[in-house]
Amino acid sequence: MVRYHYALVDDLISREEFDRRIEKKIEACGNLADEVAAALLVVRDLGRSHVKIKGLRGRSSLFCFYAKILACSEVKEFDRADGNKGLVARVTVADETGQTDLVFWDEQAAAIGESFEAGEVVEVIGRHGKSLKEIQPLNLRKTHVEINCDMNPKEQKQPERKDIDLMFISLQPAKSFTRKDNTTGEMVSGIVGDVGGTARLLCWDATMLSGFTPGMAVHAVGVLEKEGDFGGREIVIDENTQLSPAEQMPEIPHIPLGEVKPDQTVTISGHFVQVLPPRPFTRRDGTSSWVRNVGISDDTATLPVVLWDDEASRTFLAGEKVIIYHVPARVGRTGETELSVGRGSCLIIIPEGGERISIDGTIIESPEGKVIDNGVQAFLIEGPYQHGTEITLHGITSGKRLFVESDEKTGISPEVVQTDLKQFLQSLESA
Repeated sequence: MVRYHYALVDDLISREEFDRRIEKKIEACGNLADEVAAALLVVRDLGRSHVKIKGLRGRSSLFCFYAKILACSEVKEFDRADGNKGLVARVTVADETGQTDLVFWDEQAAAIGESFEAGEVVEVIGRHGKSLKEIQPLNLRKTHVEINCDMNPKEQKQPERKDIDLMFISLQPAKSFTRKDNTTGEMVSGIVGDVGGTARLLCWDATMLSGFTPGMAVHAVGVLEKEGDFGGREIVIDENTQLSPAEQMPEIPHIPLGEVKPDQTVTISGHFVQVLPPRPFTRRDGTSSWVRNVGISDDTATLPVVLWDDEASRTFLAGEKVIIYHVPARVGRTGETELSVGRGSCLIIIPEGGERISIDGTIIESPEGKVIDNGVQAFLIEGPYQHGTEITLHGITSGKRLFVESDEKTGISPEVVQTDLKQFLQSLESA
């Protein structure tokens, strides 16, 4: 049972640290608490004893939450791939923050209708099923906790074909997938935005996006708009969609920092007021990555921001203006609202002032970040430029940063080598 409790916080501390804290709790209670009770206290101290349904998109492996049963579906029989029969049943539950489905299989599915009924409140320990919209319970029990919520199960919005003008905000590298008929293809995911806000993008034919890059405005005919996980939008581009350049960029709505609430996915802008160094951490699968804490401010508020993985390893400077698209807000460990920027978000640094220049220099990986240096000037840059590359960059300066618009690899000419060698030999003769 204790392994379930650890899974509620396995993104916060290691199993060894969890066991150590259990031992300390037992000692602090005068050895009157057993291992399970002590584990519950440790989970509570870490702020994970119970979450709301809107918080079921968190980073832990398991979730513990209270919910009221709204409806129990009939038990359905289906054929498995191996030819055997299976059973499945769904129980729709809710709290004041939202709804989700508990999915039961086989023997559990057959018994669920006889064990629970609408209106009862249950405590659930479970994990995500096949999608983020459903929970597979590992432990379920009735409880006397009171929950006030709408007892009418929410009907999921049906997918709808639409013609919209949108902007490609970010596009991930194409990934291979296998269809049900065993044929393969390449799909692209990313983020798009329109006058209604941002949405997750899925394109099931990577060739359809040939020639389109982030920052471009597109007129999309016949995209499939559907409800994503926890009410978010998804835009699907498939064989029924036609794309063409749009004449005007859509205005993607931003929200002031002072109006950001937990369990929202928002687009915000502001200036970095604090930039702390990145810290390494080890994921549950043993791989390593980075996390970084920064602060962002506008005229209405200042909020903490947590940057994960590739975003944490980028170079940022205090005072720089940024836009963060499609970023989830949550309750941080200290109880305040914070923004969490990972692979599902897009952070763009915005140039302020400066001038358009061309600089011929060398790419150098410095402790401060990647720079181009010509011996007189040096600017921070971003892009796929290798250390030691001789290159000419064209772009706009903003403080210590150069926003690159185009480049020309120059290499080292024989004349430059001869000149440098001649100067070196002359320095030896004069020494």
